[in-house]
Amino acid sequence: MPKIPNSLPLDSRRCDPRLPEAALAFRRTHNPPLISLDRLRAINITAWLYRDTDGMEHIQVNPNTPIGQLREVPQRDDEPGVEIGIHSEGKAAEWFRVRPRLQVLAIFSERIPCPMMCAPLLRHYYPGVPWYYYYDRRSWQQGGRLLRTAAQVLQSAYGL
Repeated sequence: MPKIPNSLPLDSRRCDPRLPEAALAFRRTHNPPLISLDRLRAINITAWLYRDTDGMEHIQVNPNTPIGQLREVPQRDDEPGVEIGIHSEGKAAEWFRVRPRLQVLAIFSERIPCPMMCAPLLRHYYPGVPWYYYYDRRSWQQGGRLLRTAAQVLQSAYGL
């Protein structure tokens, strides 16, 4: 059972446990599985809870496409630009854009949505929808040094 993620805004209701469970299930069932430290580092999974036109709730899961996969050159967590690529939040937002009759209820992303692209996109198109996440790089830095990587935090959150 995954740990309970952080929320934005801070006073949001507790994250629906189906969201991190869906993200972990995606990681485990992907071929190849996305649970190694390298895959935890490179791939961010987002799971969005939504309601369809019949009032039924579903979850849409999307991984990012890391820059290393796009350009076939791997990057490390401590290198600038590791978060560049096709973001999972952007992929999910596009999925919902072409399905305007669906109502997004909650957004889980393993990493906090990036402040340059994803956070503004979510604030604009999904106002009032709470976000949930496990890793915020800014909270794991001290004196310019990274104390824990996303892979380490996700490994702990998922009990891997």
